Amino acid sequence: MFHLAWERSVASRTTEGRRQEAAAGRIQADSLIAGPPTLGLLHRDDRWTEKRGLRESEVQLGVPIWMPGQRGARGDLADAQIAEAEAGATLAQLNVAAEVRERVWHLAAAHGERDVLARRAEVAASLRDDVRRRVAAGDLARTDLLLAQQDYLAAQGLVAESEARLVDARARLLQSTGTSALPARYDEAPAVVVDPAVHPRLAAAQRTVDRNERQLGYLRKSRRDAPEVGVLYRNDRAGGGMPSDQTIGLFVKIPFATDARNLPRETAAQTELMTARAELERAERNLHSDIDTAKAALALAEQQLALTEERSATLSERAALLRKTFNLGEIGLPEVLRAQNQALEAEADLVRQRARRGLAVAALNQAFGVLP
Repeated sequence: MFHLAWERSVASRTTEGRRQEAAAGRIQADSLIAGPPTLGLLHRDDRWTEKRGLRESEVQLGVPIWMPGQRGARGDLADAQIAEAEAGATLAQLNVAAEVRERVWHLAAAHGERDVLARRAEVAASLRDDVRRRVAAGDLARTDLLLAQQDYLAAQGLVAESEARLVDARARLLQSTGTSALPARYDEAPAVVVDPAVHPRLAAAQRTVDRNERQLGYLRKSRRDAPEVGVLYRNDRAGGGMPSDQTIGLFVKIPFATDARNLPRETAAQTELMTARAELERAERNLHSDIDTAKAALALAEQQLALTEERSATLSERAALLRKTFNLGEIGLPEVLRAQNQALEAEADLVRQRARRGLAVAALNQAFGVLP
């Protein structure tokens, strides 16, 4: 189910685009020239001035070349961009998994609650029918039948409310995964302790730091635009019947480095690097806090589940005994209804608490960075 959600998510398409962007950077770094070739054309004559037949034509073809160390720095940056894209994809998958886990367990809780309330309506209907027969036999008053009917209608109302919650939970899961059915297995076992250094959140933050460091290094190796070398062909015609001159030459263009060009770029890169390092430190702090919080929440959920199981078992046994006592005519209907509803409410609480425990396990695995 997680894979269905990932394929439908916007993040999957975004990460694929980032992979392609990083791959394009690798292609640039592998190129033998620092940029696209250039073609220059020049032509002049005196047809609109002296009209002596003067003609000059020139064609230039140049290519930018890497400066010393620049190509290696661009290759390091490309490798860092590829690693950042892969780490970002893993983190995006973990974020999608968090949404799927939450919606699956909400649907599981809605399913279980609906089933318990449907059983409550069945029990209420059974008790109403028993009371109707005893009223017909003269054992009970009609007021008892009205009370039993009221309890049955109240149970039916609760079933309708649970159906609405179930429809909403199914719709939310459908939005994420394209299916509204629970998977065959969605229970998770608590993950063993995972090395925080390999956590997707920290890995992504570290890869961002690495990429910013390589970006700054590349800018420092690129303090001027790439020099350009090339060849030129020139045809000169002096006019007046003089022969044409044809020459071939070489040229070199060397741009100069200035603070007006470099200082804003390097300052911006340094700011991004400092921000990335601060984000990495914050991610480390938040990760440890999230793991501790998830562990505490799971321990509390297991404790509450054990108490709820004991309470549900006790109330169910009490309700069964009181029902037998009522059938023998030793107690009144209100006491039976109260005990019966308390038992079924406790059973619904048990279903919800089991879902909370399952979600707590999923949250712990999420905190550890484990995909479902």
